Amino acid sequence: MKRILLLGASGFVGRNIIDILKERFDVSTPSRMELDLRDTRAVEEYVKSGSFDTIVNCANPNPVKNDKCDSLNNMAQDSLRIFMNFYRMNEFYNKMIYLGSGAEFNKQYDIKLIKECDIVSRPIPEDVYGCTKYIMNELAQNSKKIYNLRLFACYGPYDHESKFITHCIRCCIRKEPITIRQNCIFDYIHVYDLAKIISQAIESPLEYHDYNVASGRRISLKEIAQIVKQKMHSSLDINILTPGWNKEYTPDISRLEDLISSQDFISFEKGVDMQIEHEKAVFTG
Repeated sequence: MKRILLLGASGFVGRNIIDILKERFDVSTPSRMELDLRDTRAVEEYVKSGSFDTIVNCANPNPVKNDKCDSLNNMAQDSLRIFMNFYRMNEFYNKMIYLGSGAEFNKQYDIKLIKECDIVSRPIPEDVYGCTKYIMNELAQNSKKIYNLRLFACYGPYDHESKFITHCIRCCIRKEPITIRQNCIFDYIHVYDLAKIISQAIESPLEYHDYNVASGRRISLKEIAQIVKQKMHSSLDINILTPGWNKEYTPDISRLEDLISSQDFISFEKGVDMQIEHEKAVFTG
């Protein structure tokens, strides 16, 4: 059984994928008290003594979503430091898989069904988060063991209340209109499907060092709000604050489909049903 080190196990992605990974792998999930991922020497000692086959890096320091993080100003620095602490230890493991972001393509421009190879023709992102993820991807491309699962939009249990699908559901629970800043098109994948993809990436030889990760279904925020309203029997309004369309944010997932079939993914409608049940339990529990 492969021995896996999962970073960020207390975050949104980590806490959702841990049990799925444990069905197939021997998974270690050190707490912050056990291992400060920003501490270079501590990481060195931990990795050297761990005999890990694969590092799965889901750590994403963000004080907006995790009050254990220090500050918004240190978010990019901490994220890059964590990445580099494990990147430089690559001789002690076989593979590191980390979660990238569609922001690598520069969100100042439309990102519509974009392919992995298109990144070479795009301007380097000007925002700190996008630029940090861009740097990580460049390092992965020039490595032998580092792989970028480039996430666009993900949802599931324990998602932050600011995330759109959770926002829609909570508005309906509170009997409030759903507010959309501006309509735009996304491609959402359920976090349990992300867990399947990560499991497959651990098990399989990977031809490329970056894979766009999404469901393959383009959907607008207004459509999502309408689906949630219908499922929750809400008659309240959907208020779009700015007319017109914002920039699209969707990938081409051809590479991913060669790795794992999107036909096996949870349908968006079923995923929303699952999320509604989770949020209802949160509010009544």
